[in-house]
Amino acid sequence: MQITQVPGRRRLPGKARIAGLAAAGLAVVSVAACSSGSSSTTSTGASADNATAPKNIVIGSMIWNTSVPFYANMIKGEEAAAAKLGATIKIVSGNGDMSTEVSDIQQFVTEKVSAILVTSSSPTGIVPAIGLANQAGIPVIAVNNAVGTGAKVVTYVGSSDYMYGQQQARLLVKAIGTHGNIGYVLGELGTSAELDRKAGFMSVLKNYPGIHIVASQTANWDNSQALSVVQDWLSKYPKGSLNAIVDQGPEGDTPASYAATNGRSEIKFIVGDYPTTVRTEILQKQIYGTVDQNPYPQGYLGVEYAVWDLDGKANSIPKPDAYQPLPIVTAANAASTSAAYKG
Repeated sequence: MQITQVPGRRRLPGKARIAGLAAAGLAVVSVAACSSGSSSTTSTGASADNATAPKNIVIGSMIWNTSVPFYANMIKGEEAAAAKLGATIKIVSGNGDMSTEVSDIQQFVTEKVSAILVTSSSPTGIVPAIGLANQAGIPVIAVNNAVGTGAKVVTYVGSSDYMYGQQQARLLVKAIGTHGNIGYVLGELGTSAELDRKAGFMSVLKNYPGIHIVASQTANWDNSQALSVVQDWLSKYPKGSLNAIVDQGPEGDTPASYAATNGRSEIKFIVGDYPTTVRTEILQKQIYGTVDQNPYPQGYLGVEYAVWDLDGKANSIPKPDAYQPLPIVTAANAASTSAAYKG
């Protein structure tokens, strides 16, 4: 087994975006943003203990920005699966720049790798590059972030953002009951994670007409922006007029701490993803709870399914989506639940 991490091949300057999760993501990003497909298949990654890779398997993994904390544990999952299955894994970073992401995949195609894992910043922007891999007969698996129509992938391994939003809404109801005023902090507008999480969130809240979203604003998956948004709301809404703040990603940890230290502990904070910072604030009861998206099994399964596909076991791979569990973490179970990644 060989593991190679290759710096992103940067051709044009680009800025790293924090996206779910998530998000998070680090991702998510502080979060890694992930998209949902059309299936509800769930896999835990415990089903290939006896699997070994065919000889000389080289798997290329393109992650849109490996510096996002969320992806550190996903990379560990990819490396662990490669080590166990006897494959070589080559991990490259897109450095938050779409042209680099495309270039990375083009390079994998040129190198004639056995399979490609894709974690892209844009589900549509990466489609042409995946098309090149399709033409070359190289199987592609989408990991953490789904890809758009027109790209052929073996499966998508990650979380459903729609279900993610539903879980946040259920957690909100658990926190404040069936009535109350809330602020809703959104991720980067127009991204699949922001849109799908909001859709899932609203699908649950429509059953609770007593819960009102009195303020909604994007923070672009950014801690400093999230803090600025919440500071404005704390000034606008005095004690007793705001029951909860829901953030689509983990960047809600910074404003939650700020609110607690500034006499606004009456507000229940609901966030997304479960890094170490969020776990600490849940234990300190500054954050009420979160939705736990674990990046490690996403990376592990991405490699495992690539090996299965190359070894003639494609029928054993969940398709079109291998959705991962999204458990809720609160003070009731945080002490016994390890953080999903360091953040």
